Amino acid sequence: MHIARVGEEEQVASVGVIGLGSMGVPIALALRDAGFTVTATSRSAATREAAAGRGVPVVDGIPEVARAVEEGEPPVVVTSLPAGPQVRDAVLDGMPPGTVVVDTSTCAPSDSRALAAELAERGRGLVDAPVSGGPTAARSGTLAVMAGGSAEHLDAVDPVLRALAGRLVVCGESGAGQIAKACNQLVVVSTIGTVAEALALAAKLGADPVAVREALLGGYASSRILELHGQRMLDGDFRPGGAAHHQVKDIEIVRQLLDDPSALEVFEAAAGTMEQLVADGHGELDHSAAVKVVEQRLGVRLRPD
Repeated sequence: MHIARVGEEEQVASVGVIGLGSMGVPIALALRDAGFTVTATSRSAATREAAAGRGVPVVDGIPEVARAVEEGEPPVVVTSLPAGPQVRDAVLDGMPPGTVVVDTSTCAPSDSRALAAELAERGRGLVDAPVSGGPTAARSGTLAVMAGGSAEHLDAVDPVLRALAGRLVVCGESGAGQIAKACNQLVVVSTIGTVAEALALAAKLGADPVAVREALLGGYASSRILELHGQRMLDGDFRPGGAAHHQVKDIEIVRQLLDDPSALEVFEAAAGTMEQLVADGHGELDHSAAVKVVEQRLGVRLRPD
């Protein structure tokens, strides 16, 4: 086995990765580059083949991943899957005794807490560690990682988390990481909608939206979303980093946190824009494509056809 050096400590480093989508592949590569022995799989043969082509060590299925990590102290498996039910199906049974699952997926907090309890009954652990930053940050190991779980399990997987994180924040016990991620998505959805409206309004009133964005970046309105997604909106570059249909799933997670989600009025207004984008058939586009809906409402285009 390889030894991964994280900080000044040495850790036996055999890590499984389940899920090889847009985030799972760069996560697996970042762990490999950090010195971990990675064994990865995905349900789809096509995604396994694509991941192998990018240098990810791939096996055919979850049982092979479980065997590869069983000698770890503890065995560690990282999941990057669409939602809580898929995570549960992947790891509830068949993992070696003592396994700690690091779930980087975005799930409902209630799903994470329920899975943590089920795994505990089987002598296994869960750290919910959803991430923000997209594939680029995943590949470079500079994700924002929001973690929840017991101190014991967090300590056991700390080298893995730090290999992925530019910023690692422990938010509390099981489910707290997912609560933080839901709050993150609330801000992201709301800010994408607001940036789209600001740029479209500038164009509608005859100002240059390129110049307006540049001006806003110099003041309190500045944000990573204005910087990155604002540029995407101006360029019309909607190749998916975070697909709009994933945002709609996350919108539902936020709504489930309250008995009356209409109390989140700003979020609900922006969520409607994202949902309209998907309803219009653009769910595979990047979520910054929400500007298309705003352009239609205001009768303006940020870019010439």
